[in-house]
Amino acid sequence: MLVQVGVALVWAALGWGVGIVLNRLVYQIPRDRPLFEPPTCPHCGARVAAVSLYPLDRCTTCREPTGYDRSEWILAALFAMLAFWFGPTTSLFAHSLYLVALTVLGLIDLRHRYVYTIVSLPTLLGALLLSPLLAGLGIGATILGFTAGALVFAILYVVGRILYHGMEPMGSGDITIAAIIGAMVGFPRVLSALFVGSIASGLFGLAAMVVGGRGRRAFIPYGPGLCLGALVAFFIGP
Repeated sequence: MLVQVGVALVWAALGWGVGIVLNRLVYQIPRDRPLFEPPTCPHCGARVAAVSLYPLDRCTTCREPTGYDRSEWILAALFAMLAFWFGPTTSLFAHSLYLVALTVLGLIDLRHRYVYTIVSLPTLLGALLLSPLLAGLGIGATILGFTAGALVFAILYVVGRILYHGMEPMGSGDITIAAIIGAMVGFPRVLSALFVGSIASGLFGLAAMVVGGRGRRAFIPYGPGLCLGALVAFFIGP
């Protein structure tokens, strides 16, 4: 038990550090800015601190919203959960990488409603490679998961376009995210991931309508909900 707690604490510290780096990636990529360039406040130009005691999205200089998401403490907690569940195994390493990629995809899609190929393509290729090698999935389960995820959301996308008379109720990037999740968790767990993710997306959409005053036909990003569904599926089955 002490060994397990020690591993979880070390992994949580690693997750915290990774989160600091991811914050910059999530902020810089959609703005087409160099990743090694310090992020700055869009209002006053002040440098955004990498580590801050202010968890809220406010510039420490002008107090205006910066759009800089801070995920380090969430990642620390999730890394610890993964360490408790998988222990010091290759599967822990693979699922931690998956969590990092899902965090980037989900946060960018939540704020910008876009799935960037520079993030999604390496993630998909990595999942197709790592799931059979490190995560304990067979090649067949990995390929079936990838196919099922892409196919289910491709069908939903087409049906949505028909029902909404050519409008997009979801983005085509959601098909990519569903395929990535399928490659990460395999078949049949991809079905549970997509089910939970769809429910979460529906709840996000309902909250957006109630709080943000969006209409019933407003575009709702499915990516964050799907990423949450994938995280739940990490703890289902082998």
